[in-house]
Amino acid sequence: MAHLFDIVTRDNIPLAPHHTFGRLASAVDTHINKPYISKLHAAIEWNGLYWQIKHLGLNASWINGQTLEQGEVLRLKKGDHIQLADTNDAGYKVTNLAAPTDLLWPLTHESNTDIMPIELTRYNLLPNAQNPEMALFYEEKEQRWLREPLLKGEHDNEPKTFPVTQRQVIHFAGQRWQFIWAQNLGVTELHMCKTQKLNDFLFDFDLSLDEETTQLRLQKEKEVIDLGIRSHHYLLLQLVRHRAEDVLKGIKPCSQGWMYTDKLCAELGLDSTHINIQIFRLRKQIADALPTTEGQSTLIERRGGKIRFGGSHYRIIKGDEIINNSLTLAHATG
Repeated sequence: MAHLFDIVTRDNIPLAPHHTFGRLASAVDTHINKPYISKLHAAIEWNGLYWQIKHLGLNASWINGQTLEQGEVLRLKKGDHIQLADTNDAGYKVTNLAAPTDLLWPLTHESNTDIMPIELTRYNLLPNAQNPEMALFYEEKEQRWLREPLLKGEHDNEPKTFPVTQRQVIHFAGQRWQFIWAQNLGVTELHMCKTQKLNDFLFDFDLSLDEETTQLRLQKEKEVIDLGIRSHHYLLLQLVRHRAEDVLKGIKPCSQGWMYTDKLCAELGLDSTHINIQIFRLRKQIADALPTTEGQSTLIERRGGKIRFGGSHYRIIKGDEIINNSLTLAHATG
């Protein structure tokens, strides 16, 4: 993510894909409260290939001493010196011109300047996957970012999610972070890249006889993605089992597999907090393995305190025996 260095405050300023500077605090990304600065004075933007600055105000701006008049555009280079409206102002240095990316920017104190920004993927466990306090994830259907607290006492069995907006400050691990949305996980990228849906894959479980280990593979035609052995695969397998049971009972697809979260907790010997953490570990693992595949948000569905596996293609092998197979069940109940 590109950023500028404020020579006076010694702060780094992360750049949004279209980043505005000016005196009108409610309308700009970087507020400059000085009388000779226009309400909307200048904009730095990513044009898909490089960063450029466009002067918008009545008073000129200067790039390395070169005057930029109203409406003029100039490509930025690393090391450029930007001064807005007054050559006596120290201004800004261009220190990084990386392409935009969705990230969390640390709002550090001087003693913590070594804390680095966090580049975001579709599913993020924060501060880390081992001891998460919160999940931050991109919801493709509504095309928005959501956060979900994961610590005990912050949610009940029906997890609460909250929208995250541009430049919102969030807290975890005793640190304040600012959310910067470059929209690289938004409409353009995901829709251009989508070639397959998650429900096109067979969820193939290999369960040990003692049910201590669960290996999961995702299969589609000749493509096989081995996700290895993880504890969260057993959680998904339990949800698949309940869906398979409902298929045999002749229950309609829209009602298949729903179970109360409390029952799942009892079956797995976990509390609701650990259930939610395992679900996000599962979602992150699959999203990392299939980053441009749509339908990830419906892998596990929730409603009214209930939960279910949202897919329809699965097979469970225990030892050497197939104990559940969606294709076989479909024929048996058809």
